[in-house]
Amino acid sequence: MKTRVTLVSLLLVSFWGCSGGDGTTGVPIATDPGPQPLRGDTLPEGAVSFFKKLACPEGWKPYEPATGRTIVAASEEFPSGATVGEPLASQEERTHSHAIAATVEIPAVSYVGAPGGGNAGVGQAGAVSFATTSELASDDIPYVQLLVCRKNEPSVKRATPLPSRLLMFFDLPECPAGWKPAEGTTGRLLVGLPQDAPADRPFGGDPFTSPALRSHGHAVSSTLETPSHGIALAGGCCGDGYAKNGTYEFAVETEPSEVDMPMLALLQCEKE
Repeated sequence: MKTRVTLVSLLLVSFWGCSGGDGTTGVPIATDPGPQPLRGDTLPEGAVSFFKKLACPEGWKPYEPATGRTIVAASEEFPSGATVGEPLASQEERTHSHAIAATVEIPAVSYVGAPGGGNAGVGQAGAVSFATTSELASDDIPYVQLLVCRKNEPSVKRATPLPSRLLMFFDLPECPAGWKPAEGTTGRLLVGLPQDAPADRPFGGDPFTSPALRSHGHAVSSTLETPSHGIALAGGCCGDGYAKNGTYEFAVETEPSEVDMPMLALLQCEKE
């Protein structure tokens, strides 16, 4: 009898566990999901930024106006949305050349004797002018291609706010709430701070104030050489006005040429 009672007890325990009561071997009961993590980020809608990614993050979309262009902080003279130059193709290296024009004064030389025949190869003294174009040269602008995206979703509040003095470009008519127009960056390219260098210091030329490319020229020095040439003279006087054989130095400025770094001007704001 003891053996039979023990067997029945085991069967009852096993059946109770499979029935879904308080046993631990039953089918799990579904429960309400816990709080889900917030999606999105705290940046305001309209923010524009570079990303080291192949696709824009959630809430952002590719920003076509910046394709093939760098972005510079807009100003009253160089308004947001204005562009300079033509967009770069992938890994394109822009080139430029310069027009060069010069005039060299060749002194005269005279000979005792009247010019005879066979002097067609001699040159005449006086001003010699020429114009040419330099060979194409690379603009040699260092750049990296990055994805540019625009925030198209509202900001999501987080426990940790964005840091103050954060700079951000915006495709908006004015800075969003909590942001103010950036100072000292309008019309200038942003460069990473070198080690131990003072921050927030403008350098170089004047800020960009119009949607026009910057031009530059070069000082050029060279020489003009007149080769020697025989001359036929007859008795009498005089043979003069011939170009003197020699080497003559000259220096000129090239015509200005543009370095084409295509840009897009956008509103830049600073987090308060």
